[in-house]
Parts: sequence; structure tokens; C-alpha cells
Amino acid sequence: MRRIKSIDAFRGLCIFYMIIGHAVIWWTKESHKDAVLILRRLTEILGATGFLFVSGISVVLALRRRMEKVKADLKYSMNDLFKEHYARSLLFLVLALMYNAITLIWFMGLSGIWSWYILFTITICLLIAYPLLKLQKITRIFLAFFIIFITYPLFGGLESLIARDPESGWTILYYILFNPIQEYPILPYFAYFSIGTVVGEIFYEIYSIKQDDLKDILVKKKIIRNFIIYGALLITTAVLCSIYIFDDPISFIIRTSFTWMLYGIGLDLILIGFLTYLHEFKLTPEWRYRFLFYFSYYSLTLYLGHNVIAFIFWERLDIVTCITIAILVAIGFWYLTRFLYNKSGPKYSVKYFISKRVS
Repeated sequence: MRRIKSIDAFRGLCIFYMIIGHAVIWWTKESHKDAVLILRRLTEILGATGFLFVSGISVVLALRRRMEKVKADLKYSMNDLFKEHYARSLLFLVLALMYNAITLIWFMGLSGIWSWYILFTITICLLIAYPLLKLQKITRIFLAFFIIFITYPLFGGLESLIARDPESGWTILYYILFNPIQEYPILPYFAYFSIGTVVGEIFYEIYSIKQDDLKDILVKKKIIRNFIIYGALLITTAVLCSIYIFDDPISFIIRTSFTWMLYGIGLDLILIGFLTYLHEFKLTPEWRYRFLFYFSYYSLTLYLGHNVIAFIFWERLDIVTCITIAILVAIGFWYLTRFLYNKSGPKYSVKYFISKRVS
């Protein structure tokens, strides 16, 4: 099965946004932080949550391709697949813990090592991915929405229990599930990954079809049309719940709210449907695909490496100057990754390095 351009475009867009978004957070002076908060609320659904969603898509495609290899290669068994997947996931776990230690331990202490920053959250999702794929698609959808529905009562209940007895064991459970709550704890963000695995299954089933005419028809119906319709329904539900149930018309753009989760999944579905329409039916020139491709190909490398820019203008720029320079820096990363790709291919890809170590 060929590489699917719309998935590369989605992942690349998430990384492109992440570089710009982090630079704006790091560089904007304190007096402009309110403007940054407004921008984050309007756009951050494209960042880490989108990356969790597309990670769910990618892990399904990777595992299904290896399952094909099991059938085609007598020397490669399901046991080999199992070992490779968990060896890769454990290496990601080591990398995530090291990243947390390096970036957080200096101001959070040892407790910072267990922090639900996005790399750690994705790693735990990868560890769960293999048994998750044994569930039917509809079961995974129900699981995702069940997680969304129970997370907020669970969070509120734990906070109440801890307020009554801070030394109780509930504090440990709260720490394991939600530390820190302002980042991307496994509850509720596993829902994005779970929905992503369902989307990945649909992509795999359709793109495995050999007949191009039939494949094009199913891409239009089951991916483009259905994802956009389902996404629009979820966004509409999020907005209506914000207005009529929670009496807060903007709660759907406030991170960690129940309606924000519905809104985010809906937006992700619409975006992947729209990108598939662009890339499959030749409305997007190749250079535009390549622009996002390099961000996708070196996504983990860029995630780890872009932190070096944090202290260049730390809280020194106004919002307009900051956004302008951040976009130029992101474009600079594009030129760098294009140069690396053309010169060395996967040599500087951290994901490729990890894969080679376990295969």
C-alpha cells in the first residue's frame, strides 16, 4: 500500500503549528500573554491533540502492514511483530521519560518525570495500541466517548476527595492519571488516539483495494463525505452543548472542557477528510504536499529539536513580531529538513533510528 499523502499532510500541519505555537508562547512578552491565550484557544486543536489523532491512524497502518508481512514471509511471525512493536514502544517510553527529566525536573523535581506531556502520552497510547486493535471499530468508538464522559466527573471527584484528605491514596491516583492537568493526561486524551485507530482502519481497508475506480468511489464516500459529515455533527453538538447545557457559549474552545473534546475530534475528522479530498483528487500541487511532508517525515526529530529555539527571544517580543518571526523560523526548519532528506534520507529521523534498532 502506497504512502497516503493526506496523513503526511495532517501530521506535517500539526508539527508546523507546534513550532509556531511554542515559539509564540516562549517569546511573547508578559504584557501580550492575553493575546496569546486567545490565539491558543482558537487554534491549539491543531497541535498535540491532532498529533494524538494522527498517531492512532499511523500505528494502525504500521501494524496492519506488518500483519501482511506475517502472511507473506514465512520467516516473520506474529511473535516477531509483537516483540518489534513493544520494543519500539519501550524505546519511545525511555525517550519520553528522558525528555521529561531534561525539560521538567529542574523546576518540578523528580515528580516531573511522570508528566503527561505529549510524547509521554503518545508512548502510553502506543503500548495500549496492540490490544486495542483486537477490538471492533464500533467498540473503540464507544470506548473513546465513554472516556470523554467519565473523565470530568472522575477528575472532579478526585479533587473533592483530595481536598478532604490530602494524604490519602487518592492523591497518588490523581497524580498518575492527571499530572499535570494543563497538559495531555491519558484521560481524556486517549479518546483522540482511539478515534484515530478507527480512522486508520478505514484508510487501510480502502487503500488496500487494488481497483482504482472502486477505491476512488469509497474514498469519496467513506472518507471525504462521511468524515466531514460526522465531524460537522460533533462540532454542532459541542456548540449546542456549550450554549444550552453548560450555559457558556465559548466553552467548546476552552481546553480540557467536555465540549472542547467533542469539538476537537470533529475538527480532526473534517480536516483529514478535506486533506484527503485535496491530495487524492489532484487539487494540491506536489510542492505543497512536499512542504508538509518534510515536517511529517521528521516529526519526532523536530519535536525534540525545536526546543533549542526557546531561549532566543524568551518573553521579549510583542505578539505581531513574535508570530512573524515564528513563521520564518518554521520555514527555516522546512529548508533544513528538506536539505537533510535530499542529502541523507532517513538518516536524521529519530523514528527511523528507533525502528532500525528493533527490526
